[in-house]
Amino acid sequence: MSEQKKPAANQNSDPEPEAGEFTESTRQLKVDQETFNRELKKAKDHPPCMIIVRGTPQGHPHFLTTEETVFGRDPNADIQLHDTSISRKHIQIIKRGEEVFVMDLGSSNGTQINDNKIPAKVPVKLARADMIKLGETILKFLPAGEVEVNFWQEAEDKGYTDGLTKISNKRHLMAMLDSEFKRAKALHTDLCIVMFDIDFFKKVNDTYGHDAGDYVLREMCGIIRSNHVRGKDVFARYGGEEFSLLLTNTNAEEGNKIAESIRLTVEAHTFIHDGKRLPITISMGVKELDTGVSTPDTLLKHADNALYAAKKGGRNRVVVSS
Repeated sequence: MSEQKKPAANQNSDPEPEAGEFTESTRQLKVDQETFNRELKKAKDHPPCMIIVRGTPQGHPHFLTTEETVFGRDPNADIQLHDTSISRKHIQIIKRGEEVFVMDLGSSNGTQINDNKIPAKVPVKLARADMIKLGETILKFLPAGEVEVNFWQEAEDKGYTDGLTKISNKRHLMAMLDSEFKRAKALHTDLCIVMFDIDFFKKVNDTYGHDAGDYVLREMCGIIRSNHVRGKDVFARYGGEEFSLLLTNTNAEEGNKIAESIRLTVEAHTFIHDGKRLPITISMGVKELDTGVSTPDTLLKHADNALYAAKKGGRNRVVVSS
């Protein structure tokens, strides 16, 4: 009997790798492991936090950096939540070493952990991924060092950041304006907004090209962010070549000084693209929150009108709305 021949190998299939041979699949695994290690390293710096999984702003992480943190509707709460079904001071988060507790402060609608109502004035220990329901808002608890926090931060950054200039976008500005407007009204504190745009920006694009225009937008935002934006200010691209700066605890006089300082910085800066110097200036409008302003949109409108007056008055200047 003749010896049976083995079936021929499929010529189109990839050969089995030799022991220790580096393959595309192992290369991909290596990259994933490196990414995971970076995420772990980044996560080690995160304190415990509460993520808003339902509510405003959705996906925002509130890091628990103090031993006691009060959440509620009250502007004086450590973390203010804009939800009318939440009590003014609804819960307190308590850190004791590595353990974290939540305590209902006698709220009207109560507090639930994973759909179970907890008693008032009694601290309840939290576990990873516990869901805390306050009125219509739901918070997710993540302990210190959780990699998942990186995901929430990156998702929020992408949703609230302008891709070209890497500053806040209009969506983030409007969310923060609404929040800070309510806080300033309730606490009778100062609030100011600056609207500005680049003078003759269309001419820059038409004369030097859109690459030059993009360069100007990035360069200008970089120097303003590095030199003039304070910790709680919101610097945002409102649209096209128009920008906004939301200034908390700032009145019109202070806002005017900040705006004038920015205007002078931009005017004095050397913008060079492809070996050509571009003459760049900006026009600015300033408006503070006063008794004649009833809504965030009204505040924006007055600042925009002041910006229009600056442009009509000759550009490269600051106008404060009266």
